[in-house]
Amino acid sequence: MSRSELADAVNAALDRIYVGRDVTAQYVDFRWVGKLERGEHRWPSQARRAALRQVLGAATDADLYSPRRSDGTGITAETIEPRPGSWDETIHLLREQWHLLVQNDKVFGPEYALMGVTRQLTTIEDLPNEVPQALRPAVIRLAAQYAESAAWLHQSLNDHAAGHRRTRQALAWAGQIADPTMTAWATYRSSQQWLTSGHPAQAVEQAEAALLYDQKLPGPMRAALRVQHAHSLAATGEHRAALRLLDAAHRWAADRHPGKPEGEHGSYCTSGYIEVHRGACLRLAQRPQEAIGVIDEALPTIPRRHRQDFASALLNKAMAHAAANQPDQAAATAHHALPIARRAGSRRILHQLAHLGTAVNVHQQLPEVRAFLDDLKKGT
Repeated sequence: MSRSELADAVNAALDRIYVGRDVTAQYVDFRWVGKLERGEHRWPSQARRAALRQVLGAATDADLYSPRRSDGTGITAETIEPRPGSWDETIHLLREQWHLLVQNDKVFGPEYALMGVTRQLTTIEDLPNEVPQALRPAVIRLAAQYAESAAWLHQSLNDHAAGHRRTRQALAWAGQIADPTMTAWATYRSSQQWLTSGHPAQAVEQAEAALLYDQKLPGPMRAALRVQHAHSLAATGEHRAALRLLDAAHRWAADRHPGKPEGEHGSYCTSGYIEVHRGACLRLAQRPQEAIGVIDEALPTIPRRHRQDFASALLNKAMAHAAANQPDQAAATAHHALPIARRAGSRRILHQLAHLGTAVNVHQQLPEVRAFLDDLKKGT
């Protein structure tokens, strides 16, 4: 279990143990776990010890501390390492497999990654009834994590119905253990799905529901939630509010602080990612020239290995060119995005590029438009 995962689990346990109480002041993050491992925290509060006991399956406070540590000042990293053949090891391996599958999406595309996620979900669905009671919350959280990932992969494959079904599944599991992080993230995913399928009012509703958990979330997630809320508001005509939210999102951008981003979710939400969405919101506000300038500045900051994000940024720029009555530049930019979207396996982006092709079709006399449309036909 990583430090971020342990921190999330402790916060979820605090909510379960102290139902009806405001325990926000007791929430921890990966830095706190690191200090605990190094012995910089000698004795956590009673509430945090109770949560740690539940997460780590410890019967007493004494069981939280490793006998291998000579000074007895804190939990060591070894305490969190699972014993070979134990249920802890099974959960650990499934969690590590989730990380690998997330990387597979970047390298091999969503269709390939979805096969692995679906197989693992089938395995995990049977585990809650088999593991010891103390480990059941960890298994259910893992199930919610896999289901939410499946929802994203279905979204990438432009399968809205399956995406919504997996999101509901993730929300149900997260609700069983009152996990604020997974509940917020699955709700965020639901907002994305509503927006992508052309229902901005529902997207705003879900984005606002996700933000109810704001104070309990790591920084990059807080940034991502604001970006999604902003994009949804812009789609309903609330342009000023959208831009203010994007300004605020920069405070928690994943690249704002040195070192590894906090947590696993939202680590892609960098300053450049936020600015690409600013461009999308400016286009929706009928300010396409400003949108083009903003996206042009943001594009070099999007890692090329994040193919979907890069192709999506190019798509947004192409749509801004089309809105600015620049069909030649719209087609040239979309043509640039087309092979990247194909390599990424993102049917969602390919579907949107096809829509753009329809929009510029009347300008076939322009060589850039004709080249883009010809390339589009090769993929059909």
